[in-house]
Amino acid sequence: MLQPVSRQSDLTLEPEQTPPRPADVSTFAPLGVPAFRMIWIANLFANLGLWAQSVAAAWVVTSNDGGAVAVAMIQVAAALPLVLMSIVTGVIADNYDRRKVMLFGLGIEVLGGVFVTLIAFLNLLSPTLLIVSILCVSIGGAITTPAWQAAVNEQVPRNLVSSAVLLNSVNYNAARAIGPAIGGLLLAAVGPSWIFLLNVFCFCGLIAALWRWKRAVLPKSLPPERLWEGVKAALHFVQYSSVTRLVMMRSFIFGISASALWALLPLLAHQHPSGSASLYGYMLGGLGVGAIAGSTLVNRARQRLGSSRLISFSAMLLGLVMLALGGLDTLWVLFPALIVGGSCWIAAVASYNSSVQILVPDWVKARALALYQTALYAGLTLGSLLWGQLAEGLGVQMGLMLAGGLLIVSALLLLPSKLPNLDAGDLVEAPEAHTDQPDFEFNPARGSVMVTVEYRIDGDHLREFARAVRPLRRLRLRNGAKRWSLYRDVVDRDLWQEVFLVPNWLQHLRMLDRLTLADRAIIDRVTALHSGPEAPRLRHGVSYRSSRHAQPSLTPHQTEPPAEESADAQSLAATAPWPQERT
Repeated sequence: MLQPVSRQSDLTLEPEQTPPRPADVSTFAPLGVPAFRMIWIANLFANLGLWAQSVAAAWVVTSNDGGAVAVAMIQVAAALPLVLMSIVTGVIADNYDRRKVMLFGLGIEVLGGVFVTLIAFLNLLSPTLLIVSILCVSIGGAITTPAWQAAVNEQVPRNLVSSAVLLNSVNYNAARAIGPAIGGLLLAAVGPSWIFLLNVFCFCGLIAALWRWKRAVLPKSLPPERLWEGVKAALHFVQYSSVTRLVMMRSFIFGISASALWALLPLLAHQHPSGSASLYGYMLGGLGVGAIAGSTLVNRARQRLGSSRLISFSAMLLGLVMLALGGLDTLWVLFPALIVGGSCWIAAVASYNSSVQILVPDWVKARALALYQTALYAGLTLGSLLWGQLAEGLGVQMGLMLAGGLLIVSALLLLPSKLPNLDAGDLVEAPEAHTDQPDFEFNPARGSVMVTVEYRIDGDHLREFARAVRPLRRLRLRNGAKRWSLYRDVVDRDLWQEVFLVPNWLQHLRMLDRLTLADRAIIDRVTALHSGPEAPRLRHGVSYRSSRHAQPSLTPHQTEPPAEESADAQSLAATAPWPQERT
């Protein structure tokens, strides 16, 4: 099985050993890696079962006169757990074995699928019970998804990550092309119960593939982050990560408009003069065929246009496709439009996903992907509700046309925003050695840590120094500092002090582990301006809240501290200029 690339091998590659850059790698190169190929094939069958089931689920609701709102609620039930749970499951995926997290989540999905199958065979299936069952299955998906996406770089080398992300999108959309057709044929031949059973067997195959995937897990020297601590770290990272914020904003806006395509397509097929379950499957198949065809052009288009322009142009073209779907009834026009729409969908979504996969460091990758997924699915959920309600009053075709117009306008407004070019070389981990632990007794999980770095900056370099410390501030805050300041000595004017606070000693050590080559380059630029005879002086201070000096240790013959010492300690604690510890 594939072994993860070690930090040492990432940092010591000779020029002739440097792997090809992502732009020079074939789209299908990751399939040469046995671990990725095995999981990819198993995932293809799981996606086939999933899409076949989606046809059956949508048609069950439609044929029972569920209406536009009920059909749209299928999308809501599928997306809502991802919106509400992804950040929490992202923390778990960043701190624990992602393979085990995926197995647990897939186990829940299989149990939910077994339940849906049983009630279908017992003839107890109703639109409401089906939607509730899909919601339960989606909870398992919300557990699996962040770990699944973040585990891509554990299955392939770093330079193949972008192609592996695209291949996973191709996998999903290839199943979208074939699965609905299979679902439509099975729906007409054997009914929805057998389709639900097929989906269960397909997911069992994926669990078996993940179970066989054995790889070395690098031991961690620090304990896992607590849940709330991990959530705060992720939100803090996003606050100072322009890439993650931009991807979240754009994917949310994209999802609101693009959701109409998936929410209203079953109704469009049902209301068409030739409407049938097979027609809906063929329509989804057209989108899937377009996604497969478009995937072969994504890398080339991204190199020529850049990620931001590719996303904007894809969104505008998808908006035109939705206008055509709403304004035309001719099948020979609708199917080519759906093929183009599938190409636009994969170009936009794969570019969003690749941007987070490649431009976010590994320590927060699952959480960043979870937040991106939250933004995208929040847009899809809200959009599904919106377009379902509008379709009830204005009609399905008018709803599609309004959504297409909104997508074109939003893409034009976001055209000036730019994402960096995809290059993972700067995000190779480059951790610093851990700071020696203080030799006095203290609690490393309590109280804050103050880190001070002293620089000597000549007056001629002040302007350059001011420019260099701006990214340094964002770096410290993005990696875990809760406060950052820069001070100039009032007597020695060449002396500058960088001061930042970290929540506790464990978080300080985690900050050292989180450094990447890009981070080290920022630090080196500031350090290069230091003019002192020695390196910048580094100091560490721990808060009184983490120290136990206020409570004297007992001698072997004492059961209580001496009264005088206890009183002194209480007096010190009462007059100390720092927040008192709460119990």
